[in-house]
Amino acid sequence: MAEVFTAGVQYNDWKGTAAADEADNSSAQEFFRKRGVPKDGFVVAIRAYYLSIAPKIVSVRAVYADGDGYDTVNSQVTSAETLQLKELDIELTFEEFFGLFKRFNIVFTSKDMGLEGREYTIQEK
Repeated sequence: MAEVFTAGVQYNDWKGTAAADEADNSSAQEFFRKRGVPKDGFVVAIRAYYLSIAPKIVSVRAVYADGDGYDTVNSQVTSAETLQLKELDIELTFEEFFGLFKRFNIVFTSKDMGLEGREYTIQEK
């Protein structure tokens, strides 16, 4: 089944973007290798899903390619018409998930308002 690197939930009331800086003391590559990504696998994407009925758990999917490091995998990604990737699904606590990152930023905008990427100024109260 084909997947797309775009987030979505049932109603998509809020859509947005995310950015993260990897933690200084460990890498996502090391973290996911310890949990099942093979030594010759390289994580190219991390998908995270939270469901309110499991309030202390984040379902995480590491999407990885076969290849020895960034340069090899990047070459595969840029030259392939159809990407052939693998997945590892695990459940993490909030602390484990956010511990992968030094900084983490999410911006959600209300659906269908066309706000994503727009500049705005803050008015004084």
